[in-house]
Amino acid sequence: MGLDSLTSLTVTHDGPVARVCISHGEINLMDATMMGDLWRLVKWLRSPAGHRDVRVVLLESANPDFFIAHVDLALLAASAENTEAAVGSFQDLVGAFRALDQVTIGVVSGRVAGGGMELLVNLDLRFAVTGRAVFNQIETGIGVIPAGSGPQHLLHLLGRGRALEVILAHDDLDADLAERYGLVNRALDADAVGPFLDRLVRRIATVPLADIADVKATLAAPDLAAGLAVERSAFARMLGRGAALPKMQRFLAAGGQTPTGERRLADLAAELDQAEPA
Repeated sequence: MGLDSLTSLTVTHDGPVARVCISHGEINLMDATMMGDLWRLVKWLRSPAGHRDVRVVLLESANPDFFIAHVDLALLAASAENTEAAVGSFQDLVGAFRALDQVTIGVVSGRVAGGGMELLVNLDLRFAVTGRAVFNQIETGIGVIPAGSGPQHLLHLLGRGRALEVILAHDDLDADLAERYGLVNRALDADAVGPFLDRLVRRIATVPLADIADVKATLAAPDLAAGLAVERSAFARMLGRGAALPKMQRFLAAGGQTPTGERRLADLAAELDQAEPA
């Protein structure tokens, strides 16, 4: 499935990294067009073309003032007679991003609200630009509640008290507060975002997709016992694929398990990735 039909998203595919640029009207309103495009993007990432090549999906906005505004209120009014089905469909859409094998990353440099927030918390990693990013779970301010899985993920990310604050106060959070609350991984100055993401994406993209999927599975177990079992199985699968032991040998040959090598562990690992045989 190709991506030529997308109108609210532009996807550029460079090796294992797919960059998704959101560009839809003045505020990037999440309307029926954008939802359809997001579904088409998910289906492409699940397809043989996307699944074979892509390991990291980076979502950002062409509009410096808006990441995604919120869900189009006209859609809410239109779904009044079948509300639960419409909400369930939106839950399925944002949940589909969470369920992807690839690592998904959201970079917020403007406002994000409502359903845009619910898409964001279903991505694997989130980063905010200091002095520009603004987050708002607006629903209670307009007479409803967030129901696109936002409360479940905000509870997990923020804890109960802060999740209640964010949902019930429907107020703005800046990048620094979002970082302190745990809504985003990091708040970064504008001039630091590019270099940081380049390094992060480059390192993640060296991990085979099957290994990424196994790592994500270890973090999705419902309790400790189940999580430990998933870890055991994933470790055995990854070792059994045959790439791990040769890489460990290269690690040792490059100075691993020596004081000099261990002091530069992150750089040493990156050099092993660059020397990976084709």
